[in-house]
Amino acid sequence: MPESAGHHEIRIRITGTNNPQQDIDDLQVWLEREPWLSRREHAWEQRPRPAHEAADTDGAGSAGTGDMAVGVDDLILVIVGAVAAEVTKGLGIALREWLRRRKEERAEGEAPAVDAGTGGELRPVGDTERPDPGGPTRGGGTGEG
Repeated sequence: MPESAGHHEIRIRITGTNNPQQDIDDLQVWLEREPWLSRREHAWEQRPRPAHEAADTDGAGSAGTGDMAVGVDDLILVIVGAVAAEVTKGLGIALREWLRRRKEERAEGEAPAVDAGTGGELRPVGDTERPDPGGPTRGGGTGEG
């Protein structure tokens, strides 16, 4: 079972880039420097996408992004112990900042996107198309835009 009282897993998926493996490595280094993570026992894994999700990208891409990363593993952050709000909030902030920086550096034809979540339910991170529907500002945002 992926999640237990002993550890919690967060799946992170990068799509829409020409070199997704390099992006995975870059993101892992980016997150390792975060104090909210360095204070916790954690590990990294790379796992293939679940078969049903890999099949969903056949043709239409991932959420309309034109998924160039089909067949690339997802990055899994395994946090030992209970996951506190600090980890969830810190991860969201770090992922949005990494994505913002990556979009500024994108090559022609790339549309970088990051999805993250637990238990097989991934949601877009950042302002890729719309605000995160499960985010802490649900219902209290500043409106569209």
